[in-house]
Amino acid sequence: MSDEIRVSVIVPVYNTAGYLRRCMDALVNQSLVEIEILVINDGSTDESPEILQEYEKKYPLKVRVIHQENRGQAAARNLGIRQAKGLYIGFADSDDYVDSDMYRKMYDLACESGADYVECRYHAMLESAGEIREIAPRGRIRPHRESREMLIDPQVSPWNKIFRREVLLHSGVFFPEGFIYEDTSWYGKCVPYIRKTAYLDEALVYYSIRGNSTMTADRGRRVADIFPVLEDMLAFYREKGFFEMYQKELEYFCVKIALCSNFSRIGRVRDAALARSLVCRTFEFVKKEFPRYRDNTYFAGKTGLYIRNVHPWNSRICAKILGKVMKG
Repeated sequence: MSDEIRVSVIVPVYNTAGYLRRCMDALVNQSLVEIEILVINDGSTDESPEILQEYEKKYPLKVRVIHQENRGQAAARNLGIRQAKGLYIGFADSDDYVDSDMYRKMYDLACESGADYVECRYHAMLESAGEIREIAPRGRIRPHRESREMLIDPQVSPWNKIFRREVLLHSGVFFPEGFIYEDTSWYGKCVPYIRKTAYLDEALVYYSIRGNSTMTADRGRRVADIFPVLEDMLAFYREKGFFEMYQKELEYFCVKIALCSNFSRIGRVRDAALARSLVCRTFEFVKKEFPRYRDNTYFAGKTGLYIRNVHPWNSRICAKILGKVMKG
């Protein structure tokens, strides 16, 4: 193994012992030799620490495990970015797995194209009632001519991408801690610093989705995390002077999340009073940040028709429909 690490793969782990060996086997057997697998054990209370110890002992040149008290996935990923040594950084979820050639193909494409960012397609694997089946993936994964396009219908999760490390070291580009949906803000904050992108037209990640059941009470309350997450991203754009340049794209990105994927989650909230409150907060956020969103020309086709015709009075019906249709 060369002294130079080409790609650091950051893997947050919290109580995923049942899937962890599948994930780690896929990573340690990558065809890219110069790889670092940086695992952040986020205070796991199951057998995950013992499993990680096995891999660290067996693959000392590839696997590095850092243990921290439970602080959440965002904190684990932020720590991993600070500790990573690779020219590029990728991310893996510990209950997913990847193709054995994934990081070699993505790194080679990054070098050939001079890209700061490489993205590939993925398999969305729905696990429900003891069965696993592939469903349509979310987001439009495609080539981008310029960075603004990255805010139009993206897959914001980091696990099908690699980033040049310098992009992630800019001030303020971190995952907001203490929330779920933190990927949304982090992805958006990366966009202005990405000069060139590349697209690998292969599905190299197997992403696990576990059912689409009604929200538990706690999970239902956490649907509201999307509001501070989006506000965190918008505050970053304003602070760094990027807001005017990206305003129309940000408007589309935020409003679509608020009225589509967010509504699909609200539609699965069992507590009617909580669901009504979340709907009210959604429209308050949209009205405050983007009061003229219906004029945005990015809203076209069926999506545009829906966005222009969803209102507070019909929103609960829309949310229930989306909750049944959209997976994950």
